[in-house]
Amino acid sequence: LEQAALEDEFFVKRKLFPNVDFYSGIIYRALGFPVDFFPVLFALPRAAGWLAHWRESLLDSERSIMRPRQIYTGPKQRPFEEVDERANTGAWLGAYQSSNTTKRVEISTMGSQCPLRGGRSKL
Repeated sequence: LEQAALEDEFFVKRKLFPNVDFYSGIIYRALGFPVDFFPVLFALPRAAGWLAHWRESLLDSERSIMRPRQIYTGPKQRPFEEVDERANTGAWLGAYQSSNTTKRVEISTMGSQCPLRGGRSKL
């Protein structure tokens, strides 16, 4: 499976390597879990580590706040543009429930506006 993934265009184009979630996902799928459950199933085993990190932060009296080091390198200020005046970037924004049934119904009712069919939604 790993070799097939490494040769798959999706992985090659994005320079991705199958991680533990790739293999876990295969197992969860084989066990019959819906794909919508995967984020929760991936997060549950990590909860012990998150809680240990949190507990460690409580016991460390020298550090009151634990944050990863982040340095913002973007523009300091940008002019505000009203939504109607913004340039069309081609991005499609839409919201739908995670149920596959809901997605299929919504996409089927969108007709030519469906981004999967080459259309755009005017949200």
